[in-house]
Amino acid sequence: MVFQLFILWIVIFFAPLVPPILSPLGYSLTGALILQKANPRILSFITVGVAVLTDIIIRKMQNYIIPKFAMREEHPSKEKNIFARIMNKMNSYFRKEERIGRLSVKREKYLEKRTGRMLTFLFAIFCYIPILPDIIGTRILYKKIKFIPFIIAAIIGKSLTHIPFIFLGKSIAQILHLRI
Repeated sequence: MVFQLFILWIVIFFAPLVPPILSPLGYSLTGALILQKANPRILSFITVGVAVLTDIIIRKMQNYIIPKFAMREEHPSKEKNIFARIMNKMNSYFRKEERIGRLSVKREKYLEKRTGRMLTFLFAIFCYIPILPDIIGTRILYKKIKFIPFIIAAIIGKSLTHIPFIFLGKSIAQILHLRI
C-alpha cells in the first residue's frame, strides 16, 4: 500500500503538466486506494498536500519558464505551430508598456478595497477547483494575490476537490460492501 501511495504522490505531483491524462489517473488511483481500505485522512493529506506543493512550485518557477517561451519569437506567418502563434500574439500585446500600465493601475485600484481583495481571494479558490488547469490558474493569479492568501486559497480549492471525493467514495464503498 505504501508503494501505491507513493505512485499516487507522483501522479498528483506531475498532474499539472499533463492534466487531461494524469488528473483522471490520480482520481482513479485514489478510488482504488479507497476500495483497498486505505485511511481517508492519509489520502486527503497526500492529495491536498501534494497538489498545493505543486502549485507553490509552479508559482515560484513561472518567472523562469515563461521568458523561455518568449525567446523563440518568430513571425506568426512563418510558424505553423498554433501554440507558438498564440504565444507570439500574447507577447506582442503585452510588450507595449502602456497596455500593461493601464491594466495594472485598474487592478491596483480594485485591490485597495476590501471587497476587491475578498473577490480576488474567492477567484483564487475558484482557480484551484478543477475547472482550469493549475498552470493557467497560477499564471492568472500571479502578482494579483500575495503568497500566504495564495496558499490558503490553494488549500481550500484542492480540499473542495479531493476531500469530498475521498469521503463520498468511502461512504459508497461501505454502503455497497465493496471488498477487494
